[in-house]
Amino acid sequence: MSEPLYFVGPWDLDRRLPCIPRDPRDGRVLFVESRAKGRALPWHRQKLVLVLSAMRHFAAELEQSGYRVEIRNARSYAEGIAEAVRAHRSTRVVAMRPREMGIERSLVSADLGAPLELHDDGGPRGHFLLGRDDVLRWARRRESLRMDAFYAELRRRTGWLMDDRGKPLGGKMSFDVENRAFPDRDRPPPVPSHPPDAITRDVIERVREWPGGWGSVDGFDWPVDRAGALRELDDFFASRAASFGPYEDAMLRGERWMWHARLSSSLNLGLLSPREVCERIVAEHAEGRMPIASAEGLLRQIAGWREYMRALYWLRMPGLRDANLLEAKRALPIFYWEPERTEMRCMRECVTTVRDTGYVHHVQRLMVLGNFALLAGVRPIEVSHWFWAAYVDAYEWVQLPNVHAMALFADDVATTKPYAASGAYVDRMSDYCGECRYDVKARTGADACPFNPLFWTFLERHRARFGKHPRIGALYRTWDRWSEDERDAIRETAARIVRELEPAPDAPPEYGVAFRDDDG
Repeated sequence: MSEPLYFVGPWDLDRRLPCIPRDPRDGRVLFVESRAKGRALPWHRQKLVLVLSAMRHFAAELEQSGYRVEIRNARSYAEGIAEAVRAHRSTRVVAMRPREMGIERSLVSADLGAPLELHDDGGPRGHFLLGRDDVLRWARRRESLRMDAFYAELRRRTGWLMDDRGKPLGGKMSFDVENRAFPDRDRPPPVPSHPPDAITRDVIERVREWPGGWGSVDGFDWPVDRAGALRELDDFFASRAASFGPYEDAMLRGERWMWHARLSSSLNLGLLSPREVCERIVAEHAEGRMPIASAEGLLRQIAGWREYMRALYWLRMPGLRDANLLEAKRALPIFYWEPERTEMRCMRECVTTVRDTGYVHHVQRLMVLGNFALLAGVRPIEVSHWFWAAYVDAYEWVQLPNVHAMALFADDVATTKPYAASGAYVDRMSDYCGECRYDVKARTGADACPFNPLFWTFLERHRARFGKHPRIGALYRTWDRWSEDERDAIRETAARIVRELEPAPDAPPEYGVAFRDDDG
């Protein structure tokens, strides 16, 4: 007897979603390994292990609950679904709207052999707080699409960290300014361990020799099922949540996780829902275990920034992929793939951590890795593809607006100014500079911290755009006070630095960055 086919994407690993039948007898559940997606970029091997292992754990969990489950390896998601429809004579295909535009377009346009029923990936039965129609309604009501207005409306709508008069607890919506302390003596507590089980070990061996991948599978220690994700959640609130806010922007050598929650990979796979995490934040604050600055800081990242990035993705696509407002043209430097190829301590520390774990926290991504690419004028799409390939929690819907609309100012929808900074910022928020071979205070010469001359020449290059900006204009007055000899020395130092940047190869098999947006 024919029946519906329920397609579960590797990002839909949540039994509460409509792509899982309420009763195991209601239909067959399909997972697809897309070969096209697997070769689209040089994915970090730990990312591949995480996605494939999490999918297998979820499939096994459903089987144990009586579901009929199939994992099909196919050229693409669409072809895998079509093959399963033919094999089982399915009457319809039930799925969530894919989180990436390319995949959604391929499913909608493909001849699957049965009608396709797509459910919104947001809202009460989705995996974001807002449905896509909610996002469109919000955008139509506003002339500006800035995050502060988006976040404030969501706070008012949910009542999270709001008092009974509709005012934010603590008297303001954001405590970002307070959350910039440096842990002079404090050191973060250890994080939970997730030793690979038999399923994960099998996936590790398969991925170890994955062609075109990056990074190592050794030391893989990410949660791959809901039980592991909940352990991360509980441990964070027990040991790190109180200090998260003050230290969320800090960077320390050898401390990979700091006081961060390590929840993003589980959220983006569906192992945790943003609603349950946000409600836990509110409850922890209400019980006096999480100060308002820490509670608001984490809530803003999940209910604010995560939702906002997903909103911008669907509002600005597909043009966001090609955005390049500052006309950056330089190739991605090789040291984004091979950290030993740079003597910059901050860059080497961050890229080494990414290579070993598939992760660094948000300030390392924005103010070290993103900031350097911005100042050096690296092509946005190359930076975007590196972020997408390199991080275990990165998907196009979240990394593309983060990279293009925030880190590189390739699209000015999210902010009025670029997040550009000299070496002074890295020195203030990290302990990287003390043992670096470059002088963080120098602007010129062979020992000058590269961030410094690149920062000043970036400002000069874009003076027509930013010269009268109320928050940047004062920097141009500083530049103008220096002598022409000083400015020439800064220009010469910056020119030497970018001249010596060795570009990464632009084609497979080693570090291919030409993303193939087929029906993967």
